[in-house]
Amino acid sequence: MNSIYGNIINGVEEKEGEKLEVRSPVDGSLIGYIINSSRETVERAIQASRNAFDKFYISSDIKSRQKLIEKLADIVQEKADLYSELESKNTGKTIRQSTFMDIPVAISHIRYFAETNEFQFQRKITHPEYPGTEGIIQNAPMGVVASIAPWNVPFLMAVWKIIPPVLAGNAVVIKPSHYTPLTAMELVKDIKTAGFPDGLVNLINGTGKSTGNYLIESDNIDMISFTGSTSTGSMVMQKAAKNIKKVTLELGGKSPNIVFSDADLDHAAKGIIFGIFLNSGQLCESASRLIVEESITQTFLSKIEGHLNAFKSGNPMDFDTDISAITIPEQREKIEVMIEKTVRAGGKVFYSKKMEGMPDKGIYFPPTLISGIKAGSEISDEEIFGPVLTVYPFRTEEEAISLANDTKYGLAAGIWSSDVKRAGRVASMINAGTVWINEYHLLSAAAPRGGFKKSGIGRELGLEGILEYTQTRHIFYGNNESGMSDVAYSILIKSQ
Repeated sequence: MNSIYGNIINGVEEKEGEKLEVRSPVDGSLIGYIINSSRETVERAIQASRNAFDKFYISSDIKSRQKLIEKLADIVQEKADLYSELESKNTGKTIRQSTFMDIPVAISHIRYFAETNEFQFQRKITHPEYPGTEGIIQNAPMGVVASIAPWNVPFLMAVWKIIPPVLAGNAVVIKPSHYTPLTAMELVKDIKTAGFPDGLVNLINGTGKSTGNYLIESDNIDMISFTGSTSTGSMVMQKAAKNIKKVTLELGGKSPNIVFSDADLDHAAKGIIFGIFLNSGQLCESASRLIVEESITQTFLSKIEGHLNAFKSGNPMDFDTDISAITIPEQREKIEVMIEKTVRAGGKVFYSKKMEGMPDKGIYFPPTLISGIKAGSEISDEEIFGPVLTVYPFRTEEEAISLANDTKYGLAAGIWSSDVKRAGRVASMINAGTVWINEYHLLSAAAPRGGFKKSGIGRELGLEGILEYTQTRHIFYGNNESGMSDVAYSILIKSQ
């Protein structure tokens, strides 16, 4: 019998309501069902978070919260193999990636927030206009945060969408993707086991069109944290504006990797492959544009092809499989259509990895390299979100920078060069929130992550990511020792 994955409200899993199928992209098998939450259910979850927030913020401090977060990290660590299996089964990413990257990185991020001393709730200031007075600047929590996560990296996203806001003193209602809810649900259950108050973190399942909109439109939400496509992020922002909600948006990307001729080409080739083919390119910051110095283009592409030829396709649940599945069928269809349009417009598919051994009913697309692309074409401008690398030769540093910035997105970029000064100079000219030099896709919990331009608003991770979940309060302590307030008051009030 297939499982029913319900909503978790006030620490209790509720399984009543309209049911939606959850299938594995690995082999098309039915994993179970989720509940497509109604507006009434969403509002109950929000109210549960509101009630918990009112008690939690008053009764806790950052140290007590960090103790709970540390306990959660220990619990998740003990269950790491289970999390890895659920993540790969639900998303189609290779079990090797889940076991050695996604789950360990997420656990390390939980531990970072349990241990960081960067975040201080308040600081003292003096008022230069009023000698003898001082003030306190406080970072107060927003209240109840609606966290809406995407389908591509569900466990890491659940960690990012829950732990920083809770550390800052907030309550959270999280809505995982209706395609990939399994590890987020497991995390919320473990949050209860770790001793967090019931209702502080509630989880509601359902589609974005129904449940997600109910959450965004609610008057009882104080802030929305959304990760997803740029088009959906724009709609979230419009809806949030109706009742002046704070939003953070981590959206699409069209990230470039710039390779100069003086780079360590063997290392760079591995980095370019990792940058685009990890998770079959289904990462917001996937480096889908290779901008390579013309004099080394053929040599460098040959190195990439050599590595791709050695890729082993097969069942992602096998540890020797290198290629992840495409998580949802709609995404594979989008990739196919974009490539068909590109070829009709004159683009050349000069490499496509033959795939064998995958389960028949799974969702797969081969690693692909494309050249001959015209500026302004759809595949050059729009996010592919798949295992497709487009190639652009350049001759000068200025041309490389221009090509890199010729996009409406600005999430991430990579630069490969043995000239560290030049790499740093170019990095400072790239319109992106993260720029890796001689590396790619290496995430640090201490480093703020987010985008320029249409890649989003706000940051996740690091001190900046914690502060996003706060609002600033100034408390003025006056004593009139200097007599300045009497001077000010005399503008309106005459001496008696």
